[in-house]
Amino acid sequence: MQMEEPIEPEEGTPQSSWTLAIAMLRGVLDGGTYDAVASRHGITRTAVERRIKAVAIHVASTAGIEGLNAEGAAFVRRLRLHRDAIREALDRLGTEPPAHARPIRVLTDEEISSGAVRIRGRSQQPHEDLALYYILLATGARPLEIARLEVRDYLHADGTVRRISSVRPEVAITRKERPLFFCSTRLEEALNAYLAERIAARQGMGADGEYRGLDPASRLFLSANGQGFEIKPYGSNGQKRFRCRAVQETYRKLFRYAELKQVTALTVRHTVADRLYARGADESQVGLLLGIADRSAVRDQFPRPLLSLDTLTTDLV
Repeated sequence: MQMEEPIEPEEGTPQSSWTLAIAMLRGVLDGGTYDAVASRHGITRTAVERRIKAVAIHVASTAGIEGLNAEGAAFVRRLRLHRDAIREALDRLGTEPPAHARPIRVLTDEEISSGAVRIRGRSQQPHEDLALYYILLATGARPLEIARLEVRDYLHADGTVRRISSVRPEVAITRKERPLFFCSTRLEEALNAYLAERIAARQGMGADGEYRGLDPASRLFLSANGQGFEIKPYGSNGQKRFRCRAVQETYRKLFRYAELKQVTALTVRHTVADRLYARGADESQVGLLLGIADRSAVRDQFPRPLLSLDTLTTDLV
């Protein structure tokens, strides 16, 4: 089975490839597969995905297509839903690539802290909403993956926190296990308060004396009706994919409560990557935590911030 997964971008597509990238996007909009487009142009499937993403993000960011933003441009299914509008935008697009890459939004400490205060004051279920807010910021996991997490992913059987855990293959969008760390004090405080609230309400209970009395296989986060967020399959036979509209809507609500305008889960992943780089992480470590195996794809999609040469050379001695 395959799940809906963003195609990886290629920032700064050179001018000689821009017209080719537009042609490849048109081919995919017309129903062509990545493999077919790659074969037609004599390049790899990965290169096709990256070049299409570069054009698609530019169109989504500049053309004002209703219902399509830069994050949505990561998914071919969504591009095809807006194919007519995208074709019109491509007709108006020049043959030269944009002069400047789209700026990458990274949240500041003040924005994150102020957002948490606003969520706490506005939410009807502040403990769960704060935990959802912080887990996105502390792990960089995708919303669908967060919706799939279970109690056993966060707790040991004795009730202590699993500081070194993992995104299990059945949880990961890529279907590949990767490390997951619960090492944030803010996240732990919010999650512990939320789980205590669940226990008091007798939601998702298991055997006494283990996992704080919770069922280890119950979802870590429950929706308002006490069940896990509903995850629905979609797509044709053999290409089954999954979506969780409820968790997506929840995160939109949280960003609205936090007054974080034009912020998405992708913005948060950029913030996580930026903070990891600031602590000395390299592309392979960032990719491992974010679930991106190709180091060059990490470098393209989550580029390391570089200081200017004048800053680097000031007072060298």
